[in-house]
Amino acid sequence: MSSAELAEAGLTGWRLTSEALTATFRTRKFATGLELVNRIGASAEEVNHHPDLTLTYSTVGVTLSSHDVGGITSRDIDLARIISGHAADLGLNH
Repeated sequence: MSSAELAEAGLTGWRLTSEALTATFRTRKFATGLELVNRIGASAEEVNHHPDLTLTYSTVGVTLSSHDVGGITSRDIDLARIISGHAADLGLNH
């Protein structure tokens, strides 16, 4: 996947890094970050595709990759869109 394809997929704020999609959401509060992580977790369970997450006091880091194929697939793009939607619902920025 190229940066142009990433933009075409509408994934604003996501970056390509060594065969993965990554994003960092600024939550400003731990409780807001925890809420985002909980929403991501529920969605990941629904679609049976699980990102790597990092929760700190003021940010949530997300890394998506399809480990079974060693890169980015449509599952990653779809889940990235869902995650961006959760972040938008919580009023969060990348």
